[in-house]
Amino acid sequence: MNYLTRVILDKKSAVRKRLDDSYAWHRAVWEAFPDRPDDNRKFLTKVDDRGRFYELMILSEERPTLPDWGQWETKEIKPTFLEHERYAFNLRANTTVKRVVRDESGERKKNGRRTAIYKPEELRQWLERKAQQSGFAVEQFDADPPIARPFRKDGKPGKHVRVDFKGILKVTDSSAFKEAFSKGIGPAKAFGFGMLMLQPVES
Repeated sequence: MNYLTRVILDKKSAVRKRLDDSYAWHRAVWEAFPDRPDDNRKFLTKVDDRGRFYELMILSEERPTLPDWGQWETKEIKPTFLEHERYAFNLRANTTVKRVVRDESGERKKNGRRTAIYKPEELRQWLERKAQQSGFAVEQFDADPPIARPFRKDGKPGKHVRVDFKGILKVTDSSAFKEAFSKGIGPAKAFGFGMLMLQPVES
């Protein structure tokens, strides 16, 4: 990813734009990347309620165009930013695992069912497993309590479970780490999950 964008949107404007759940924000961000099919999304997002306004962060491969809503500020990410050994990190994750599902004959189905994780020990295991896959080791972390976030897509209700992790990580595989930074970590990336926010830490 090449660009980090911060968008500030006041609450009244968000109401007028009907930004009331993660899917609504997902659709709104697409306005900054026109003429791109849904299956070719090359950005990650994170939205926070800051009281009087919303703060939207966008990590993208292309510089976004500026829609007619919000205050937009985009900065280019220097290639050397991902060359450090240790970082303070913040990760908003949809913490789920796939459970085995079998048909009536007992045969295992190809795609399992995603089940949310709530227990602290399972959350720790989830983070450590994702970290290993993503080229880093977690030196220390805290996790906020899981929060259920409902949404509607095409008139149908859905729900994500949100957990905010923060802590210190150490890069163990530079190539895998850079890929995780660009592609995100965990499921539901199109709905504001998986974006790895980083700040270099001096060793």
